Amino acid sequence: MSQYSFPVLENEELLPCLEEMEIPINAAQLAKPTYEVVGPIFENILVNLTGITREDLNQPVFAAIDAFEYPELHDESIAARSFFAQLSRLMAVCGVKDFGMKDVHKPDPARLRRHLSAIINFAKFREEKLVAYAELQARLESLAEQKRALREEQEARECELQRLQEERAGEDADAARVQAEADELRAQNQQLNKHFAAASADVKSLKSQAAQLSEAVQAEKFELMNAGQENERLREQIVQSPEKFQRSLAELQSAVDDERGQVDAADRRCRALQARSDMVGKVDKDVQKCLELMREIENEVARKKEASRRVKGLREQISATSNDAADLEAQQQHLMRQQATLKDRIRKLESQAALKKEALASKIEEHLKDREAVEAENACQAALAAQHEATIRATQEKARELSAVHAAAVAALLDKYASLRAEVDAYNAALLAAIRDDTAAGGSGGPLTGVKAAAAAGAAAAASPRPSLPGPGRAGRTSFAAADVAKLRDQLTDLTM
Repeated sequence: MSQYSFPVLENEELLPCLEEMEIPINAAQLAKPTYEVVGPIFENILVNLTGITREDLNQPVFAAIDAFEYPELHDESIAARSFFAQLSRLMAVCGVKDFGMKDVHKPDPARLRRHLSAIINFAKFREEKLVAYAELQARLESLAEQKRALREEQEARECELQRLQEERAGEDADAARVQAEADELRAQNQQLNKHFAAASADVKSLKSQAAQLSEAVQAEKFELMNAGQENERLREQIVQSPEKFQRSLAELQSAVDDERGQVDAADRRCRALQARSDMVGKVDKDVQKCLELMREIENEVARKKEASRRVKGLREQISATSNDAADLEAQQQHLMRQQATLKDRIRKLESQAALKKEALASKIEEHLKDREAVEAENACQAALAAQHEATIRATQEKARELSAVHAAAVAALLDKYASLRAEVDAYNAALLAAIRDDTAAGGSGGPLTGVKAAAAAGAAAAASPRPSLPGPGRAGRTSFAAADVAKLRDQLTDLTM
């Protein structure tokens, strides 16, 4: 499987990116790196990208220090080793698998460029993932809120389940008690039903006997009434014989006594049947009460079954909620890990922001100081400018005055120059004419005849106002006049400029 390799950047791309990351390095340092340059750069990179503070990097590992006999000799080495371990992990994450101690203490320009390119590539990737991090953070907060709501709902349902279980325990005890009473009443009801069935047969038999006896009593009463009527009728016909009458009365009395005994016996049987009938009525009422209790028991059993169904439904809901809670717990653990990672990143970003803020504050303070210095310098420059303007105005005024004086002097000098020029030209012409005359005469009048004439002409020209010049008594008079003219020309040029 091919492995992605980061691009190695050139100075045109590398240096601006490093400047944006606030890593101080220039092209010369990149071409000839040293430990003094590379060490602080890697330390800044480690602080900015991992969020580890410089205090953490310099914090000694107490567990490792305790293992040495002379721990004070290893303070710097342990801190350097911890720094290199953190930096190696960062470079491994950036894609550099062969990073070593030599890359820090004896850096190579090509490898340093490669390492910085890997770090810039990782930093850009990290900035791109910040948007996804913000989305995950929002989703994490939403899921945490859902989890809190579901946990509250679960706690409420668990409380409701506990309450229902307590109610069910009480209802189970009541149901067991009612069931025992129902079983007892059912047994009593069965026993009473048997007695009722037997009593019903006896009642029917007794009722039929009572009806027969009632009929017999009525018949006996009717016969007794008929016998009384017959007795009255026969009494009228009977011969008054005391013995016979006594016998008849005795027989009738015995017959009446027998009938009365039978009536009393029938009456006793009727009362016994009535008592048994009353007892059967009481048993019937007890049976009705038992039937009502059985109906109530059936209602209680129905309520108990309904409560059992509700408990079963709640158990299913609790089981489903427990499964959801387990899923949410696993999701929460995953989100908590993501949250820890994101919090670590936020802490790193905050530390970077704090460092950038401190750097920005220092820059702002420097800029303010520079601004104050510039403002003070501007105020000084403004004062100097005002002073210079006053000086310039005075100088300009003086220059105008000098220009006027200069112009007048130049005009006078030009006039003198023109006059002198004319005199020199006349002198030179006379001198040349004298020389030519001397040459033509061939020395007839002596070698100084023409020169003297020229001198006389020059003396005549000197009678006009002109600058004082040396007398024409030497042969260098012509060159002197030319030098004087050149000097006057230079003075004129200087005055003009």
